[in-house]
Amino acid sequence: MSSHLSSDIQIEGDLNCSTDLIFDGSIKGNITSKGSLTIGQNASVNGDLKAEKAVIEGKVVGNGTFNSCRLSPTSVISGSVVTTSLQMDEGASLEGQCKVGKASAKA
Repeated sequence: MSSHLSSDIQIEGDLNCSTDLIFDGSIKGNITSKGSLTIGQNASVNGDLKAEKAVIEGKVVGNGTFNSCRLSPTSVISGSVVTTSLQMDEGASLEGQCKVGKASAKA
């Protein structure tokens, strides 16, 4: 089971989800998902992210803490990423600190 918030959603405040979440809207606040988190290509996030598994396709200004993370070619991240496993596709942009490995992350 997953939740999907489309590109017409605008949120000011924190968003918590107990299942998988696909977010394609705009948020000024933190997002926490107990499952997987997909930040869609149209998404704009100004806040921190925390999830077991993340796929970032959109724009994020903030820090991320994940067990595994994939940055797609359209992703633009300004902030630190802490993760056990990182896959960064060609074209992805990450400006900030990156800590990868088992000793680094626990989401």
